[in-house]
Formats: sequence, structure tokens, C-alpha cells
Amino acid sequence: MLNKLLRLREVVCVDRRKLCSNRISLVILVWAWMFLGSILTALSIAYVKGVPATFSEIIDMFNGEPYLASYVEVVAVGGLPLALTILCRDGFKVYGLTKAGLLKSVAASIPLAIAVLLPRVLYGGLNISSFNLRFPYNVWYALLGFSAYGPLEVFFTIWLIVNTDIIFHGLEKVFSPGLLITVLIFGLSHVFLSPQAGIVNAIHVAAEWLISGLIFKYTKNSIGLMIAWTLINGQVAYLVTGCLT
Repeated sequence: MLNKLLRLREVVCVDRRKLCSNRISLVILVWAWMFLGSILTALSIAYVKGVPATFSEIIDMFNGEPYLASYVEVVAVGGLPLALTILCRDGFKVYGLTKAGLLKSVAASIPLAIAVLLPRVLYGGLNISSFNLRFPYNVWYALLGFSAYGPLEVFFTIWLIVNTDIIFHGLEKVFSPGLLITVLIFGLSHVFLSPQAGIVNAIHVAAEWLISGLIFKYTKNSIGLMIAWTLINGQVAYLVTGCLT
């Protein structure tokens, strides 16, 4: 019995090494899952809620209960790169989660946050709309939205930049192939994943992430970006204030 378990362990370890060594397949998998996973998660939520599985009905569901979209963000966006990082034992340092370069990362990210937030506050204001959630659901969905659209979304993008750069041997370059490819696809994806926001939002996201990606590539630290992105991502403020008011 012990020998069988040891052989099974060896097979699993070999398969894990094969999977993790093929970074092209992993990057394609993460991008594909972002689209497919979003659809499947949305359909699953609709099924649980008893909502008809039609595009218009599902959109109405998320418009009526926008905090439910956080599940889609966790499952289809940030969850898989996080799981692959743990499975492949990459170490979080390669994705900028380290003390090294922390001060530079924060110092470089603060001006980005100010540049985005200041015009928004001065000219757009903050639209606070309560979702009328009771405790503990209000706290749960506030934390879920904060994590999903803040640090986890940053990790998703950084993971793709790093692993695409591994494919194209661009880890040491600041203006790298991984950065450009990831920013372009991530920006365009918002046209499909957030159709109500339109192409202008996609361009804004791409521009913000081009600057954010350059900060990460220069400082090799992503903590400052996680703080800045959590502050400037309007979805975070919208969900947190809506859940807690």
C-alpha cells in the first residue's frame, strides 16, 4: 500500500512539473478561463438565484445585485493564477510580493493614484448608492469586492506579465513583450466583460495598466500597485460603500 502511494506521489509530481514547465499553455489557460470562467460562474449564480439563463436576465441580475459580480472576478480572474502559483511553487517574490523595492513601489504608485483620483473627486464626485445588505452579508461582500477588484486583480495582471515575459525572455526588460501583450489584451477584454462601460473604459484601463506595469517592472514590487489600484479602481469604492451603507 505504501509503495502504491509513493508511486502515485511520483506520478503527481512529474505531471505537476510538466504542467508548470509549459508556461505558454498556462498563460493561454488563464486568458481562456477569464472568458469561459466568467460565463460559467455567471450561469452558476443565475442558476442558484433562479434567474433564467439569458443574457438580458443575467445582466439585470448583476445590475440589481452588483456585489454578486465579485464571485465572477474571484473565480474567473484572480483565483486561477493564485492557484497555479501555489501548485507550481513559484514563490510570490517573482510576482513582486516582497519587501525589496517596497518603498520605491509605493512612492511610484502614489502619484498614479493621485492623478486618477483627483479629477474624479473634483469633477465627478463620489456616487454612493446603498445595496441595503444586512450584517454579516454587508461585511462579507464588502471584503469580497475589496479583495477581488483590488489586490487579486493586480495579482492576475502581474502574473500574466511575468509569465508572458518568461515565454519571450523579457523578465529583465522594463518595457517588455509581456507588459505590452498583457495590457493590450486586458484592456480589450473590458469591451466584452464590461460592455456597459464601453471602449472608453477599455482605453482607460489599458493606459492605467501600462503605467502600473512599468512601475512593477522598474521596482520589481507589486505591493504599492495593489494599494494604488485598490484606491483608483472605481468598482472597489462602489462595492465597498454600497455594501457598508
